[in-house]
Amino acid sequence: MSAATSAAAAPRSARVPWVDVVVSAVAAVSWALIAMAGTAALGLRLLDADAAGSLGPMTAAVVALGAGGSVTPSGDVSAFGLSGAEATTAVEITPLGVSLVGALLLAFFFLRSLRAAGTVVTVAELLARAAAVVALCVAMAGGLVWAGHDVVTLDGRSLGLD
Repeated sequence: MSAATSAAAAPRSARVPWVDVVVSAVAAVSWALIAMAGTAALGLRLLDADAAGSLGPMTAAVVALGAGGSVTPSGDVSAFGLSGAEATTAVEITPLGVSLVGALLLAFFFLRSLRAAGTVVTVAELLARAAAVVALCVAMAGGLVWAGHDVVTLDGRSLGLD
């Protein structure tokens, strides 16, 4: 009982531990994106999509879709049922499995870093941790958009579409 009261009564520094904040944000976002990429690559491989194009850019595009992005088709997109003015629209499909894996791992590692921070987390430290995770997610999403920018040609006849 004395250990519990001494831990609760110990004064906590009002300064934000920036090294811990940045390291925990990097760990949370990295593990979430690695798991999302693995899930997306496995799904594309199971769909045999790697026969249509390069698996790396398609995986990056699916992860970007899972994070709320969109894909803009160009060229002859009549295989998707689009023609004329509709052909300039964006395809917004959300792979929920990829999103769920990323959200669960991001929440797990974020909450684990809060548990490691101690029994009392100041508001400034909580805001710093959340802001670091959000900023890193936005930066990594930008990297995925850049990595997923590629040309993938899909032949509608081989997919069984008219």
